[in-house]
Amino acid sequence: MIRVLIADGNEHTLAGVKNLLNNEPGFEVLAQASDGESVIDLISADVVPDVVLTDVHLPRINGILLAGHISRNFPFIKTIMFTVEEQEHYLIDAFKSGIKSYLTKSIARDELIFAIGQVNQGKYYMCTQLASRLTLLFLKGTEMTSLIVEPNIEFSGREMEVLQLIADGCTNQEIADQLFTSKRTVEGHRQSMINKTGVRNTPALVKYAMRYNLMKTREDATRSTRT
Repeated sequence: MIRVLIADGNEHTLAGVKNLLNNEPGFEVLAQASDGESVIDLISADVVPDVVLTDVHLPRINGILLAGHISRNFPFIKTIMFTVEEQEHYLIDAFKSGIKSYLTKSIARDELIFAIGQVNQGKYYMCTQLASRLTLLFLKGTEMTSLIVEPNIEFSGREMEVLQLIADGCTNQEIADQLFTSKRTVEGHRQSMINKTGVRNTPALVKYAMRYNLMKTREDATRSTRT
């Protein structure tokens, strides 16, 4: 019996996958959760599955961070990413975090069942759709690092100064004091950068900027402001 814990922020996905697996011989849905923190709480409370099936975008703790936590603290639990996200940078980050399989939600029922079985045996598995696409890219000589699409985003010099101070742990008021401006103006720059990147909050903004090398040195930012 393969015991599965399903984590997804969409209640319809939770219900659908739970129903599918509970009607499949050899599978048991041990628990379900709508956010990453609840998964950790369940496992810590001795609800221990063989496989965690998780989405990338979970509230509170996202699927990639969750997979990393499970890999470090509960290495006997295998994690599968089950998501609509097909961009290669999600795939790369997910496997780096310790997952065993990456599946898109468009896969057929039989492939989902097969993937969980493979992962339960300690094997890696990538869904056919993504595997075929990556194979074609490799045959064309595309390197893995080139699969990460760099965002076409530009921050102003003042936004860069604000971003650097945010990364340094400064509050809005502290940033305003250092830049001789108002707290409201700082908040406006912060929100502008969040809007440009499409992230949800300030920690995600800093992570995004670091991932794509959008952070400049303080000297560069100051020079950009003066020019």
